[in-house]
Amino acid sequence: MTIPIIILNWNGIADTLECLNSVFEQTYQEYQVYLLDNGSNAEDVRILKSEYENHPKVSLILEPENHGFTRGNNLVLNTYILTKTAYQYVVLLNNDTVVPEDWLENLLLSLDTHKADMIACKMINYYDRKRMDNAGHKMLNTAEVIPVGYAESVAEWNKVEENMGACAGAALYSVEMLRTIGVFDEYFDTGYEDAELGVRANVLGYKSIFEPSALVYHKESQSVNKIINYEYLLKIQLNIFYTYFKLMPIGFLLLNLPFLVFKYLTVLIIDVVFIRPRFLKIMLDALSKTMFKERETILAARRVFQQKHQTISSLKIQKKLEFFLWFDIKRFVKYVLLRKKTEFERYET
Repeated sequence: MTIPIIILNWNGIADTLECLNSVFEQTYQEYQVYLLDNGSNAEDVRILKSEYENHPKVSLILEPENHGFTRGNNLVLNTYILTKTAYQYVVLLNNDTVVPEDWLENLLLSLDTHKADMIACKMINYYDRKRMDNAGHKMLNTAEVIPVGYAESVAEWNKVEENMGACAGAALYSVEMLRTIGVFDEYFDTGYEDAELGVRANVLGYKSIFEPSALVYHKESQSVNKIINYEYLLKIQLNIFYTYFKLMPIGFLLLNLPFLVFKYLTVLIIDVVFIRPRFLKIMLDALSKTMFKERETILAARRVFQQKHQTISSLKIQKKLEFFLWFDIKRFVKYVLLRKKTEFERYET
């Protein structure tokens, strides 16, 4: 079985070369890399052509413009992967990752054992290999999709478990699933597209797991770090609301509306009390845009989704999610302790 592996490059040639060199060392050699350059500078393109234009394991795709993560991956999926009956599964891999030689083999062994439609790899901090990057996603009943395991000990993540989706920086997807439920939603650009896809798959009854034997060392958002700013953070919050109101059945929304209102009123109060004007502005703008400017976009996406698909029951969805209160209390305590520590250190210096 040949496994297509999609890798995008955007002005990150050193990372891409290291990533591909690790892929070439895999014990499982039945793969084909689809390497898409997302409108990089001339030097990146020159090196990519020199190294991979005639490489038997690489199909090089050079795009003159940057399509972002979402549209870049969709371009490859729709043009080269979903149209071919020979492909049963597809792997997405960030260019800022390095994989051990048994990574792909372990992914396929997990498929045989667990029959999942989506597999999240064990993503480990490239620079501190005792610490996790993430083990896939979980979702709160108040809308947030959250990477699990971040900064925790690698030793604590050694069990296969079901989750709400995979980080697309290192994930395997069923091609048949993608043909049925669709690829990444192009409402997103770079960020949260994998979260929405994971939730979409779960509410439609597909199985997603974390596989601890599929190790990936990740340099953590090398491309995203180039674009983080107010607009990016605002878009992430809009993405949270868009995903929730697009995908969740009406019964689920009505059941969780009181929790949703309580949660975000509390967030606004905390931002005021702790004098966090930047985060207050992001939340107020996100709520305003969701209710007014983005409302028709969300409702249109919801109508299309609900007409095409039948979700599992609201009760089954509720059981898949984590109740928000305990999680947010722990998060708030960590914030207060960190704030006090920072203020103490500032005072001491």
